Amino acid sequence: MRSGQVALEKYVITKTLTKPPEAYPDAKNQPHVQVALRLKQSGYSTGCSAGDTVPYIICCEQGISSGSSVGIAQRARHPDELKRDDGKWMIDIEYYLSQQIHPVVSRLCASIEGTSPERLADCLGLDSSKFQSKSSEAIRNDSSSSFLFAVDDEERYRGCEPLILSCPSCSSNFDCPAVFSSVYTSISEKPTKAETQCNFWRIFRCPKCPEDGDVGRISPGMIANQVKRQAEGFVSMYYKGLMTCDDETCKYTTRSLNLRLVGDSERGTVCPNYPRCNGHLLRKYTEADLYKQLSYFCHLLDTVRCIEKVQIEASAKIPLEKELIKIRPMVALAASTIQRIRDRCAYGWVQLNDLIVFV
Repeated sequence: MRSGQVALEKYVITKTLTKPPEAYPDAKNQPHVQVALRLKQSGYSTGCSAGDTVPYIICCEQGISSGSSVGIAQRARHPDELKRDDGKWMIDIEYYLSQQIHPVVSRLCASIEGTSPERLADCLGLDSSKFQSKSSEAIRNDSSSSFLFAVDDEERYRGCEPLILSCPSCSSNFDCPAVFSSVYTSISEKPTKAETQCNFWRIFRCPKCPEDGDVGRISPGMIANQVKRQAEGFVSMYYKGLMTCDDETCKYTTRSLNLRLVGDSERGTVCPNYPRCNGHLLRKYTEADLYKQLSYFCHLLDTVRCIEKVQIEASAKIPLEKELIKIRPMVALAASTIQRIRDRCAYGWVQLNDLIVFV
């Protein structure tokens, strides 16, 4: 590509006009619309109306870096324009390598050990430092990666919805803290009397209700029922099967699968707006999201495994264990309820029959 051995036709990108080019409110950000508008101004009568497919090539001016402040839409040129401009415009090789080739190669090589977006960028002759943030961002946004490879619980459960409890007396809602962190903080930091009374897992009552009498008390059964109701809400969200287009300009959301096959796309992933949109349908709420959320609820109500994770001296661990032993019977019903729901999720199981090959 850098030596000019690739034919001009290989760089052509096509996109269909869904309406007259003048009717686009964001025409300045649409390369094919900008090309169609110039064609109309040049006197073309075909190829620049609603329903027409506009071919264009991303270019850069001679002597100006491709990373200039000029947007991609302003640098798009019709193949005929490129041939006619006598060397004023040249193909933006950096754009095609970084935006068209690198993302595809990265997805194909993602499962190959030893490869990374930075290393692939270096092999393509690109600045690898520009792809380090994209690599870390992709890992953070991937639910399965963040859950399986996170260093600590805060990173592992980032983005999960909180456990919200409702008071039977005042009907107010409040976020339920993790049992272990709440107890550990109260013991290690020696809280005041007022802070101790606000610690839900010590008093089992609504923090917004008055302290006198039994007003605002929440029983273990109430906690278990509310945990189950919220967990079933997430399960229901998963089974809705909502899928959304990964194209930022489309974002089409549907529950119906498009079974047509286009190119190498898997069946059921083609956007219903094709050919106006070349995006792919992705699950809006995946099985990894569901398993991560259910595991987070298990983490909040855990009073057993949490002790093994914390690195403290034995003398400090004894009062912590004593406090957790007092609380354990109160949260046992809710903890067992959410664990049963999570264990029904097939995402957390490995079928050994699929791993064994008989010769």
